[in-house]
Amino acid sequence: MSSTELGCLYGVGVGPGDPELLTLKAVRVLKASPIVFTPQAAGSKDSLALAVARNYIDESKQRLIFAEFVMGGTSDDVWSEAAERIAGYLLNGEDVAFLTQGDPLLYGSFMYVMVKVQAAHPHIPIEVVPGVTSITASASRAKTPLVSHAERLAVLPAMYGIDDLREVLERNDTVVLMKVNRKAMRAVSRMEADGGLSRCVFVRRATTPRERVEFSLRDVRPEDADYFSMLILSGKKKTNIDGQDGKVIDG
Repeated sequence: MSSTELGCLYGVGVGPGDPELLTLKAVRVLKASPIVFTPQAAGSKDSLALAVARNYIDESKQRLIFAEFVMGGTSDDVWSEAAERIAGYLLNGEDVAFLTQGDPLLYGSFMYVMVKVQAAHPHIPIEVVPGVTSITASASRAKTPLVSHAERLAVLPAMYGIDDLREVLERNDTVVLMKVNRKAMRAVSRMEADGGLSRCVFVRRATTPRERVEFSLRDVRPEDADYFSMLILSGKKKTNIDGQDGKVIDG
């Protein structure tokens, strides 16, 4: 695929889980790349990104390489090791497609590897293939608008964004908490019970067979959330979308 003697590194977003949500470009790149690099959660035999893309990979013609990462946090040494491993193929003239759930540059593992490759080998070509994000996929499955007109949207990783959540809700019309954990679930449940939320949507593994969508946390236990869960929240009453002004109306 690359027109130079060097291989090209492709960060391929495979979307939230439904194989039909892969873009046409993602499919083309996957089919043409001789090396497919897929992250794998530590201690797991499965790769969710690979499960989405597997139908477009021919292991009789392509080499599939697994790399183990810790979900939610990995040391800098791990990213450096992965980057050098990938660079070896690229310097040998082979293109590498790096699979990423959702979009490569939205909390994706690819971005860390990309930065390492750029720093060590600035002459290696890199291309990012955007993917459907879990944020938009979750909103679509819940059929709930995120923002309209002049409304503001904030996106927080739940593991770091709980302490100032009330403040963020006051300053934004919609807040999305990604990678929801039990601590976040308990905190948001208390806010909902206290009447501090006008909207609380829980979505787990959107677009997959294990999808779950709830419009309140009353029937959702903290342990029901996993790394691929998110919450769509509003702390003040939102207007209906009527094409007029998009302002927030109290009462």
